[in-house]
Amino acid sequence: MKRLGSMMLLANFPRTIGFAFLLILCVRGETAFATSLPSQFGSIKGKVVADIPDQQKPIPGVTVMVSGSVIGNKKLQAISDDEGAYSFTGLTAGDYTLTVELKGFDKYEQKVSVQIEATVELNILLAPTAITGTVTVTDDQTSASKTESSVPGVITTATLRDAPLIDQRFQDALPLLPGIIRGPDGTLNIKGTRPTQSGILVSSLNVTDPVTGNPAIALPIEAVDTIHVYSNPYSAEFGKFTGAVTSIETRSGSNRWRYLVTGVLPRPRLRDGNIFGIGAVTPRIAVGGPIKKDKLFFFQSLEYRFIRTDVPSLEDLNESQRDIRRESFDSFSRIDWVVNSIHRLTGSFSLFPLKLDFANLNTFNPSVTTANIHNRGWFAALNEQAAFQSGALLQSALSVKQFDVDVFGNTGAPYSITPERRFGGWFDRQHRVSRRYEWLEILNFAPKKWNGDHAIKAGLDFVHASFRGSDTSQALRVVRADGTNSQLIEFVGAGALNQSENEFSAFAQDKWAPRTWLTLDFGVRFDRDGIGRQNNFAPRFGFALLPTGADQTVVRGGVGLFYDKIPLNIGAFEQFQNFKVTTFGSNGTTVADGPRLYTNTTAASALENPYSVAWSLQLDHEFTSRFLLRLGYEERRTRNDFIIEPVKEGTGSGVLLLDNTGRSVYREFQVVGRARLQEKRNVYAAYVKSEARGDLNDFNLYFGNLRDPIIRANEYGLQNFDSPHRLLAWGDFGLPWDLVATPVVEWRSGFPFSTIDEDQNFVGPRNDGGRFPPLVTFDILITKGVTIPFRGKRYKGRVGLSVFNITNHWNPRDVQNNINSSQFGTFFNSAYRSFRTKFELVKF
Repeated sequence: MKRLGSMMLLANFPRTIGFAFLLILCVRGETAFATSLPSQFGSIKGKVVADIPDQQKPIPGVTVMVSGSVIGNKKLQAISDDEGAYSFTGLTAGDYTLTVELKGFDKYEQKVSVQIEATVELNILLAPTAITGTVTVTDDQTSASKTESSVPGVITTATLRDAPLIDQRFQDALPLLPGIIRGPDGTLNIKGTRPTQSGILVSSLNVTDPVTGNPAIALPIEAVDTIHVYSNPYSAEFGKFTGAVTSIETRSGSNRWRYLVTGVLPRPRLRDGNIFGIGAVTPRIAVGGPIKKDKLFFFQSLEYRFIRTDVPSLEDLNESQRDIRRESFDSFSRIDWVVNSIHRLTGSFSLFPLKLDFANLNTFNPSVTTANIHNRGWFAALNEQAAFQSGALLQSALSVKQFDVDVFGNTGAPYSITPERRFGGWFDRQHRVSRRYEWLEILNFAPKKWNGDHAIKAGLDFVHASFRGSDTSQALRVVRADGTNSQLIEFVGAGALNQSENEFSAFAQDKWAPRTWLTLDFGVRFDRDGIGRQNNFAPRFGFALLPTGADQTVVRGGVGLFYDKIPLNIGAFEQFQNFKVTTFGSNGTTVADGPRLYTNTTAASALENPYSVAWSLQLDHEFTSRFLLRLGYEERRTRNDFIIEPVKEGTGSGVLLLDNTGRSVYREFQVVGRARLQEKRNVYAAYVKSEARGDLNDFNLYFGNLRDPIIRANEYGLQNFDSPHRLLAWGDFGLPWDLVATPVVEWRSGFPFSTIDEDQNFVGPRNDGGRFPPLVTFDILITKGVTIPFRGKRYKGRVGLSVFNITNHWNPRDVQNNINSSQFGTFFNSAYRSFRTKFELVKF
């Protein structure tokens, strides 16, 4: 009875604590809620430059002061480094004044307006009397922090602009970070996790699919300002994942008009040296500027994509049957309103419909057998910041996300699986409509001093998510090499799905700097959702230590407990259709087992949220201001993963068990070097040794968008995206004649695969049948600045050429793993050398 009473109390806890929290803070005059998501700060960065006639030279060692009403009577200062660079980060949105006073130069003073989650780039031009020396300057967002217990991987605007990205999407840039690879199914595996185990945030708000837990948003690449990828963030504000979290900051408008037009040149579809229509067309437009100077700003980005992706191993088929076809329209709109000196309001809206036809096309799935996935999604968010004279900051956000999915085949012919390939039409049809509402608040308390400096946060987050739809499948057959039937798999039930839940989170976090050379993170978060109904408390601890007292060396690390979300399709498991399996003898007609009905059954124990215990240790050392070396190790052990297990019972019966006992482990050691060779340009080199193991019957493998109908007993082994060794090097180089070259070189171990027999049973341990050949790629993008005359005016632009897989190395993506196939052990489907042109008209 005591436990029941506690559960009832906690069930009403969100409403009770919400009103109490609001009342207390209103009395104090510092009203706030909070959330489990990152804070919304802006930044100012640039370089201090001597404005000498006909040339500009950076000045090191200059003190730059920042003042403003949002920070009270305080003044912040930064000193330009050896190359003239300065930066102020973590600034509350508001109006600031930058001041520089330097002997021999005129006093510099400039007003700057910082928007929510926006970066202001401002070069300070000082009128000199005299200056000598020549240096270069780098404005580098990737510099290692001296006070953070875990530092994110960073993808900047410059990287998105200059790196060779095969489809010009922000997701294509993430594998430039160590520990992130694109797996055998084409999805991103971040730090040894499946996509459903990681989180993704846009402007601090959750944008995953509430049904499957997969990332579910598309943004024009010009709408993305900066991407941060956090692995094991020890701040308690992060939650609802067991792996990593990707946070995207979007662009905002400013007092300066900016525009970009690019992607207007169509790409021909080439086959054997001949042109067969259009291969791709991807026009993109972005524009931003003031609606009312210093008061109201807007930014708008639009893109249309039509892309055909060739599967070379299907060259014997006609041209219309060997392409994966993607058509999408992505729009991002943002309005920033400076309400007054302490209030900022930001509204944004994203629209991202997608048609992905022949989605799982490969060597063994011809186009007629594949599935089409059509998405319709939009995301609206409202963010507000209020600063107080005490130094406290209140951040509020409301969001609504709609994400609808249809999965369907291309023909109604019966689906069959043979040792050589698959035949017929895709067996499964899905339709679902989902929506998520989120209300989150964060309170950053005024800085405190008690045995050092304290930065304290506290917060609440409330989410309501729901979906309805259907998932119905047609009967299919497993056929042996001699043409006899091995199994008949049928599906029983209506397949009508409906599920909803409420989620509540709270956290408290203190970043304490007891000494100038030591920073400690202490935090705890609470999570509860309507499916798991557990009260999950997750403590976190992290540290950053300057062992020599100087800034050149930083040792950082920590340990934390991370609880994951439970996707809605987990809660709806027993509503899915049941499997009915008939197994035949060697002649294909005699029934050896069944028909056996496997009833969808959730394990007797209550569903519990997956969780991971993760720790890391990292050493950063700057040998000079131009060279950084990083050594790091991290380990993550995950428990309570959701897995599927088929269990036979009496004659003709069984259960398909949704179990909550899955586990996985990921270990990673990395060595990363960063060399700063030119102004604003870095070169990176990294080696990563890793291991990813876990239970292999992941729920979404069998009940996700592309369902596998063959369910065998669960095993623990290597994940199919395990790649124990990876070498990565890339950088951008400024060349004469306004040329920029960005090469990317990668070598990594091949992925493991399983071997199966003609009955689709595994032969030996899963993912132990061998590995794909090592992947070797060398890509490059070279662009050149141009001036375009038009109607008496001159416009700036860039033209360029990308080359992918320059060496035309054999990097197969498919393998015939059936021992009864005549092509057993043969690899297929390598992407050949390809080219992309680039043209953009830009003022950014």
